[in-house]
Amino acid sequence: MKRIFNSPIKKISLGVLSLLCIGWTDGKAQTLPEYLNFTAEITKEVGIDYLLYIPEDYTPSEGKPLLLFLTGEEYLGDIDQLRSVGPCGEVESGMSFDYFIAAPQLPGDVLWDTEALLALIDHISGSYHLDNSEIWLTGLGDRGGWGSWELALLHSDRFKKFAPVASSPGTNVWQVHELSIRIYHGAQDDIVPVVDAENMFYELNWDDVDVDLTIFDDLGHDIGDTVYSDPGFYTWVSGEEPTYGSASPNPSYKSMTATVDKSIDDDYLLYLPDEYEDSNHEWPLLIYLHGSGSAIYDLDAIRDGGPPERYEEGMNNNFILLCPQLHADVHWDVDRINALAEEIMNTYEVDRTKVYLTGLSRGGFGAWEYGVSYPNKFAAVIPISARDVAGVERLAYSTVWIFHGDQDNGVPWQGSQYAYNRLSALNADVHFTLYEGVGHWAWEPAYDTDGLWVWMLNQSNPLADISDHSDITPDRVQLIQNYPNPFNPSTNIRYRVSELSNVSIEIVNIYGERIKTLITSEQKAGSYSVWWSGETDTGNMAPSGIYLTRIQTGKTGQTIKMTFLK
Repeated sequence: MKRIFNSPIKKISLGVLSLLCIGWTDGKAQTLPEYLNFTAEITKEVGIDYLLYIPEDYTPSEGKPLLLFLTGEEYLGDIDQLRSVGPCGEVESGMSFDYFIAAPQLPGDVLWDTEALLALIDHISGSYHLDNSEIWLTGLGDRGGWGSWELALLHSDRFKKFAPVASSPGTNVWQVHELSIRIYHGAQDDIVPVVDAENMFYELNWDDVDVDLTIFDDLGHDIGDTVYSDPGFYTWVSGEEPTYGSASPNPSYKSMTATVDKSIDDDYLLYLPDEYEDSNHEWPLLIYLHGSGSAIYDLDAIRDGGPPERYEEGMNNNFILLCPQLHADVHWDVDRINALAEEIMNTYEVDRTKVYLTGLSRGGFGAWEYGVSYPNKFAAVIPISARDVAGVERLAYSTVWIFHGDQDNGVPWQGSQYAYNRLSALNADVHFTLYEGVGHWAWEPAYDTDGLWVWMLNQSNPLADISDHSDITPDRVQLIQNYPNPFNPSTNIRYRVSELSNVSIEIVNIYGERIKTLITSEQKAGSYSVWWSGETDTGNMAPSGIYLTRIQTGKTGQTIKMTFLK
């Protein structure tokens, strides 16, 4: 049933921590920022396994459209799971198709990397004759749908049609207004609020934009079968109504690796504590991401609100404050922020156990994404007036305080509520303050909450030195985040080897003590996986807790963190 409705605002009252005041210092000299620039070249290796369905009548002389279908962490492990889902399941059940269908598998417990997905499209185009004017994109669920939003928003010129299904929202969504868009959501969704889909629709439903919203009144988050089994979906996608027969095509099993290069030339503000030059100790670091508006084009405008304004007004500044400038009218790029943050931490006396992250509006969305992408980096994450993001469960072992206003008409507060609910269900250290009668500007009362600053600076991150992002080691090996994580009773650890190598995989505890050797053998280039069920080398069961998986091939190694629950 297609319908559009206004979801009623419910007043909720969540406990706010009672904290001490950090204070402002009367007569203190104004602390001004340094105006700085950061240039760098980022190179990362990306890899994706995927299924490719090739139309029966394909010949290299004629270009065919491509439908790119994204899923999430639900389909980690055996890639054959994708064969029964969405467009893949339909064609294997006999639906006709006259276009390529590519179904990449999420490479671990991560968010989709849009640059890797773009490289995948180019990789397929380099091997087959695609009609590049007819590339269609759809994504299912929290991470698959969110990945499709991110890819469409950043590269709208590459796509003709776009369909997010049960998806976490995007930001700055007008970027896709020239596409043909179909948004699908279940009214009973308890993972991503239906108001997210409504809001995306309302922001796009102007003038001649070809956008439609379908809400299923009686369904929750699992609407994929309903959407993708509807012949009307494929009629909209391809312009032709599909037929159904007994044919059951088999996909080609493919892998893609690519090198992605990125140039950074970003301006930023840096505030140093008054006592920094005379001190001989490390300092906490707060990374602040501003919202949209004039700050994108005017570096000085960053000073007109949020932590910078309070820092300059005399707040006790016993931390370093880093304020990057958004490089264009797009959403925040995690790679760029992280490269700058690492530069600051390597250049200045920063206590890596006390690195904090906050942002407002579009910057709050960026704080969510950066925090989810690097959950071990931060002692606290503070998103304010922000859209919810996919994969918040990755912050289950972080500390989070969310702020929103219940009268926010631009970014629905329900997304913050659902993020809070999802983290609370994992017993995470998460807090949510919802201001009654406050609109989008919830950062004003939030940053004026003295207790926020005391609370923040009291947070510490003992896992600061543990790698938590599955960057690919370019020369020999890639260790992919285990799934499920946290896990009980077992988890699957996937890895890739780029050349014949002696491979060692060990499980160690947080003290660096080896408790289990999983692999010690020579292996050819390829993709592999191994299971761990919590058993140690002595045959006993390891206690609940945080463990590291460490892979080594010669001088090349990589480590990921995982959590074993009993």
